[in-house]
Amino acid sequence: MVMPFDFRKHADFRSRFTSEAEQRMKEKDRQDRQAALIFALLIGAFAALGIVLVMNSRSQVGPKEMSDCSSIQSESARLACFDELSRHSKSEPFKGSPPTQLGDKK
Repeated sequence: MVMPFDFRKHADFRSRFTSEAEQRMKEKDRQDRQAALIFALLIGAFAALGIVLVMNSRSQVGPKEMSDCSSIQSESARLACFDELSRHSKSEPFKGSPPTQLGDKK
């Protein structure tokens, strides 16, 4: 017994197959674009985080002003604070002040 095959019923197989393949390709392209966008956003976020970390790493950890040290109650801790402040100070000594080292060496 041979089963009859209706060609008219399956005549649009090629167009259906092509449209399904195109839909899958479009979906794959959309997913690829989404992945690329997420990757680009992550790179941007990591770059911004790196910039923030670099900018914060340059800040001074110790005291920055005399008032920071003057508010300390303990005398030894206050003196240590002033010593630390003078080490990191970028200001030059007053004119007429004694040299920091003997002989014209600084």
